[in-house]
This record gives sequence, structure tokens and C-alpha cells, in this order.
Amino acid sequence: MAIFGKSEKKAVKEVKSSSHSTTIITSCMNIEGNIKGCGTIHIDGTVHGDLNIDESVVIGKSGVVYGNVHSKKVMVSGKLKGSLSCDILEVTQTGSISNKIEAREIISDGTLEATLLASDLIHITQNGKVETEKMESKHIVVNGHIVGSVIASELLEINKDGQVKGEMTVKKIKVAEGGLMLGTMLTYEASNAVKTVNRKSEENSKKENESEKEVLEN
Repeated sequence: MAIFGKSEKKAVKEVKSSSHSTTIITSCMNIEGNIKGCGTIHIDGTVHGDLNIDESVVIGKSGVVYGNVHSKKVMVSGKLKGSLSCDILEVTQTGSISNKIEAREIISDGTLEATLLASDLIHITQNGKVETEKMESKHIVVNGHIVGSVIASELLEINKDGQVKGEMTVKKIKVAEGGLMLGTMLTYEASNAVKTVNRKSEENSKKENESEKEVLEN
């Protein structure tokens, strides 16, 4: 993935593999502008701009990205100040993300101050801390701390030392000895069921109105 001129070759390295390449932005670099390409990009410097990389994005401990990230796989050990869309996300203990995350699977041992939407799994591991307006997935596993609204369409699992504080909407819940849940809990209902009820209510209201109209006319 070639994105810089000759004068920047010392700071930006490109490592070629059999099928893909890895571009490394070293800690001395400060990049302004959007980056789009194939393969993998590893960021140890600072990027002000959006990243659209088809394979994977790695933000190292010293790496900082001010912008939105779109890729298949993302690992964050530094800071991401922007929204993220990917298939699989891993956040290490030193990593942090703010804004919005959309993925299939999220595994975090770091700090998240964001909305989290994952189709299959969210796992907040032992050192993980989350402050969120909304966290939603089929299966949510908590070994760390969560504050905010949590929606688990299949199972919310709070393990030993795990803590959830806020509003929990769940289909099933499993709390291990030592786990903590504090707040309100609601039963999860599929959106289709809610829509069906609303449609029936609307139909009943129409019938009632029509009946009242017939009585008045008579």
C-alpha cells in the first residue's frame, strides 16, 4: 500500500508478504489526510483523517487516530477518537476508543466511551471499562466494568468481578458468584413482536372508529 512520497520513506515502511503488504507509520510521523488502501496498516504515530483499509488496522501503544476507521480486523492498543466499523475488534489494556463501534465481535480489555453495536458477541474482559449510552449484542460477557444501557438479545453473562450498572434489557441473564448488577432490568422483546402489537393496536383502533362512525350515521 503506497501512500507517501520518496521523502517520507524513512518514517513510513512497507513490508511485503506473499499476498498482502503492511504499511508502518512510525512514532515520529504526524499524518493529515484520509488513507485508503489494501493489506494492513500499523500506526505508531498520529493520523488526522479517516482510514479505509480492506484487511486490517493496528493502532500501536503510541498510535493516535483522529478520524473514522473501516476495516475487516482492527486491534487498538493506542487511542482512536472516532467511529469504527469492522468485523472483529480487539482492544488491549492500553487501548481506548470514543464515539461509536459497529462490529460482529468485540473483545475489549481497554477503555471504551462509545456506543457499542455487535451482531454476535461483546466480551469485556477483566481490565475493560465501558461507559456507554447503548451496548447491544446477542451475547454479552462481562468480566470488567460497564456503566450504561445494556441490551442482550440472547444472554447477558456477568462473571466473577464483573459489574454492570444501569438499565439492562435481556432475554436471559447469568450472574456468577462475585458478579454485580445494579440498576433496572427489563425483558428483551424482538422488535418484530413490538411492531406486530402496534399494527394490531392500529387495526383495532380503525375498527373501533369505523364502528363509532356507523353508530353516529344510524
